[in-house]
Amino acid sequence: MIILKFGGTSVADENSREFAIKKIRREREKGNTPVVVVSAMGRRGAPYATDTFLDLVPGADAEMSALIVSCGEIISACIVANCLNEKGIPAKALTAYTAGIMSSGPHDAAQPGTIQTANLEALIKTGIVPVVTGFQGVQPDSSMATLGRGGSDTTAVALGAALHAEYVDIFTDVPGVAMADPRIVPEAPFIPYLDYQSMVRLSSQGSKVLQDLSAKIAMEKNVRVRIRSTFDDSPGTVIGPDRRADQTDLVGITVKDKDADTSLVTLVFMTGKGETVADKALEQLNVKTNSFCAPDTVAFDLPRTKVKDALKTILTPYINV
Repeated sequence: MIILKFGGTSVADENSREFAIKKIRREREKGNTPVVVVSAMGRRGAPYATDTFLDLVPGADAEMSALIVSCGEIISACIVANCLNEKGIPAKALTAYTAGIMSSGPHDAAQPGTIQTANLEALIKTGIVPVVTGFQGVQPDSSMATLGRGGSDTTAVALGAALHAEYVDIFTDVPGVAMADPRIVPEAPFIPYLDYQSMVRLSSQGSKVLQDLSAKIAMEKNVRVRIRSTFDDSPGTVIGPDRRADQTDLVGITVKDKDADTSLVTLVFMTGKGETVADKALEQLNVKTNSFCAPDTVAFDLPRTKVKDALKTILTPYINV
């Protein structure tokens, strides 16, 4: 059993979906049983993106907002399932209702609960590939909820736990988890392996590769996750239970824009090794303040114009090693 989750850029157009279909077909050819989870297509401005739907209902309450944005994943699931059927791979689109994904909590930031897997298992036994809407949950009153931004990751990991999947593969437009955003530092090395705790800490500080709730569920349920690219065959980043000897002292760097001129840069270090490495990095950057916002995690402000050079300086020892 393999869960294959495809993000918005992986299903945004016909060309991208062709790559996704090839991944699904390959798993079947290897004798694996794929269950597919999809996000809404594209980003704000694209006709079926989450933010595009939200822009249609300004001022709507959380329940109504959850209902309209859930349409994005429904559209994706139907299109991907239809593509699979056209390619001779039997598939069926499922919503949170038909996939049995229950939830609780606020409508716009719900927590996944029990997953009633009977319908999924019945489809799988007949050779049909379930294509499940990510991001959605069914509340106790049967209303629709969403699992927070990036919630399709959470859907995939929760399904992986419920179905005892060997892996949950999160397919995106980058080949794994990098030590810093490759859009800022293209040379930032990708990490072959991360232990659960390191991934949780990195996600909680703003890394956008894996939603923080999904990382926590993976750790709690011992679900092995792989972050991979839809568009190549690289092994990606494996996320698992044990810390490996080849993991570096610096886990990664996140950047959040505070305002038009300033960014918050956060360095996440391996537990027990943060302060020494952080002092050296801050000395290189001539940053005077040293604000530990969590154990082995240091954050500081930088002018946005200096962020790229600062990240390159910090990452120099790790590039091409």
